Amino acid sequence: MRNTLPPTDFSTIEAHIRRARIERSVAVSQLVIAAGESIGRGLRRLAGALQRGLEVERDRRAIEADAFLKRSVPRY
Repeated sequence: MRNTLPPTDFSTIEAHIRRARIERSVAVSQLVIAAGESIGRGLRRLAGALQRGLEVERDRRAIEADAFLKRSVPRY
């Protein structure tokens, strides 16, 4: 079966498709970067909260262990 249609120039269409693929790649990479930054921020916040909790617990135990500072320390 022969192609009876006249040959056309698809270079502009191919260039448009190529640009669209590049734009999509950029959008996906920005999405991945934003997700990584969000995960990093969340992990830093979690580590900070754990650190503060450990510091409070360490202070509470130091107060309970010191005979001169023995007083009621609330447990959370």
